Amino acid sequence: MKIIKLIKDLVLEGKLSDYGKNNTPAALNKEKALGNKKVDPMDSIQDLDLNTLGRNVTVKEYRYGPLNPNDEKGSKKFWEDKAEMWDTTVEHAKTSRCSNCSAFNQKPATLKKIAKAIGDNGEKIVKQSNIGFCEFFWFKCAGARSCDAWVGGGPLK
Repeated sequence: MKIIKLIKDLVLEGKLSDYGKNNTPAALNKEKALGNKKVDPMDSIQDLDLNTLGRNVTVKEYRYGPLNPNDEKGSKKFWEDKAEMWDTTVEHAKTSRCSNCSAFNQKPATLKKIAKAIGDNGEKIVKQSNIGFCEFFWFKCAGARSCDAWVGGGPLK
């Protein structure tokens, strides 16, 4: 049993700090402050540092991106890598987005919480960015992006 826990800790549940200091200081500080404490996944809706921690770990562990989905030139390598991993074409890989992932929570109550946490322009930002809550990695997720854990059939409405 100890070897299973060790493998899980090392492989499946990496820490942001495993990637060095080239990261968001607030997320690194949040990781340090949390230690081994358990948190409610939905806390990251209101806690920007916790949200950023979840997002950044997903960038590192599950290649969440691209940084700017509207930048065809800048996101070219990202989509080529996804296509290679999924053994498909770039065009087909681009159809697998967070917006159609089964873990993409866009239930009205969730979107309302996200908009409220953002503030005065929350509703506009949620709509404009097609934001949802990632049920896999517990952060506010942009619909135009994707990650290695994408699973079809979504979003949750």
